[in-house]
Amino acid sequence: MLKQQDMTKTGKAVFNELNDKPATVGEIAQNTHLTRERCQLILTQLVMAGLSEYQVGCYKRLQ
Repeated sequence: MLKQQDMTKTGKAVFNELNDKPATVGEIAQNTHLTRERCQLILTQLVMAGLSEYQVGCYKRLQ
């Protein structure tokens, strides 16, 4: 997905913050300097694309 040209720089920044350790929207938003709402939207899109997983209020990257 990172090689696709339609992924925005903001989307890449959020995706790069994800790893195998669960993180909340607030943590990711703070690390990427985005609003919580914008970060939530991008994370939702990443889940829908099958690139991340949401469980118990946290997100993590799928391998």
